[in-house]
Amino acid sequence: MIPISQVQPNQVYVITELRVDASIYKHLQNMGMLPGTKVAILSIAKGNGIVLLQNHRVALDIEVLNQIYVNEVNLEPAHWLPLSDLAVGELAMVVDIQGAGAVHRRLMDMGITKGTRLLVRKVAPLGDPMEIRLRGYELSLRKEEAENVIVSPIID
Repeated sequence: MIPISQVQPNQVYVITELRVDASIYKHLQNMGMLPGTKVAILSIAKGNGIVLLQNHRVALDIEVLNQIYVNEVNLEPAHWLPLSDLAVGELAMVVDIQGAGAVHRRLMDMGITKGTRLLVRKVAPLGDPMEIRLRGYELSLRKEEAENVIVSPIID
């Protein structure tokens, strides 16, 4: 059992204990952050952390993150990763779309939404762009765009 502030990014963990004040506990409970809930830390910077909780990103102060204890989930696949990290032929499901404003909207307009299954068809020799198949069509994405799409590999 370790504080969520000390875990590896983009891996799935399960909350085991919340050692926070009653008022903070109530706030976390209202967000759905309870013991037994699966979460992943997306990033920690400048005293704040971004946690992926039930397909929503939540920003929490580092002091609160130090009081949330988790254990690693031992499921296959055991982690989430950016779409840009997948190899040719790998199948995955979209877990989250990062990016703000126009980037987020553009990815969604192209059909990349949470729960969508996709297949990496081709990757250019230098890794940029990559071609994926989703919703019955092929789509080319720049590596920069693919880094904003968080996926969970599917093992068939």
